[in-house]
Formats: sequence, C-alpha cells, structure tokens
Amino acid sequence: MLLEQNAALQRILHEVQNELRTLHAQNLGARLHNGLDAHSPRDTEMEELRKQRDAALAAGRQAETAMQAFRNVNQRLMVENSRLIAADDPKPTG
Repeated sequence: MLLEQNAALQRILHEVQNELRTLHAQNLGARLHNGLDAHSPRDTEMEELRKQRDAALAAGRQAETAMQAFRNVNQRLMVENSRLIAADDPKPTG
C-alpha cells in the first residue's frame, strides 16, 4: 500500500513539474510576444550601469581634451608674456 501511495505521489509530482515547465514556457513566450525581452531585472540593471559608465567615460575624455587645450593656451600665453616682459625691461647701459 505504501508503495502504491509513493508511486501515486511521484506521478503527481511529475505532473506538477511538467505543468510548471509549461507555464514557464508560456510566460516566456508571452513576454517575447508582447515585445518584452527575456532579460532578467539584473541584466537590465547591468545594461543601465554600463550606459552610465560609458557616458561618464565620454565626459571624462571631453574634460581631458578641454584641459589639454587650456594647457596649450596657457603655455602660449606664458611664452608671449615672457617676450613682452623682456621687451619692456630697460637695457643696462654699460
């Protein structure tokens, strides 16, 4: 009798597992059919973080380019100012 009950419970368990698999497959199919991708929330979050990282890296590169341009202008101004200061200095008469 216990063996028969065990066998019946195993059949029920297999039926439930099969039904769950079917429901899961239908759910995935419905999500794909409705235009939703099958990504998990974690995948979506990682994708958003990657976009933010890429935007931050691009902003950093732009800032570095601007800083280099300012350094170049500053260097040219220092050279020009040095020439102007040297031109204004009175020449010692010896």
